[in-house]
Amino acid sequence: MAPIQSTTCKGCHTHLQGPYCHRCGEKRIEPKDKRITFFIEELISSLFVADGKFFKTMRLLLTRPGELTKSFVDGVRKKYLSPLQLFFFANLIYFLFPLISTFNTSLDIQMYNLPYSDWVRPVVENYLEQHPEDATSFRTSYEATSNSNGKLLLILLVLLQGLFLKLLFLRDRRFYLIDFFAGSAYFYGFYILVFLVAFPSLISLVDWIGDFQFNGFLNELTLSVLFLVGIFTYQFFLIKKAYSTGTADAIWRSVLLAAFIIPSFTIYRFLLFWVTFWMAT
Repeated sequence: MAPIQSTTCKGCHTHLQGPYCHRCGEKRIEPKDKRITFFIEELISSLFVADGKFFKTMRLLLTRPGELTKSFVDGVRKKYLSPLQLFFFANLIYFLFPLISTFNTSLDIQMYNLPYSDWVRPVVENYLEQHPEDATSFRTSYEATSNSNGKLLLILLVLLQGLFLKLLFLRDRRFYLIDFFAGSAYFYGFYILVFLVAFPSLISLVDWIGDFQFNGFLNELTLSVLFLVGIFTYQFFLIKKAYSTGTADAIWRSVLLAAFIIPSFTIYRFLLFWVTFWMAT
């Protein structure tokens, strides 16, 4: 038999009119609050100032793309993690478990393998010519600083995608810029947790348990195709749900948004180079 719930606040003895006391804010303890799952949720929530919203947010993030953004747009802000809370949580997980180095760009890649490499290579070469004794220490300092900055500057991707989303809805006066930043933050939270943490973890686990070899199949090309398909699919449902668009409008916006991932990464890496170069010299 379930215990009878108290109708009086245990803190100030005020008569309760709901789950929370309107006088002191104390919560009425219910049977579900005694479960171990509730304790785990509270532990995670306390770490990320989530106020008991962590699992609800993660469930919607993974199973109902766009629902969190729609709630934010509609003014429902208390039930779930905010866009920035979710994004910084994902960023922290990626920082602790960097299984795919998507956002870590080495000095050699910056100098030789990116569209703007011809611009930045002379800058590095000129510095090394003027400071030949610092060549080794510079490279070491640059790599370490770039690795740290690469995660700290991920917020730039959120801002870039938010601005591009606003451009795609330029004639739609229903939404504000902050609504698109919210959608962008939730998307990158999903992208980091699923594509950069969960997916490579699963592949590593299957490879370790079954002694499978995925290296021949999961090369850079196949990974790029898989990621782009996943990005398009998730953004299609996000746009359709969050911004109340029709299927056709959601499709063309999703295609452009998925295509924008590549130039946005290039802009991000370009800014990452200059910030890291300035800090390393």
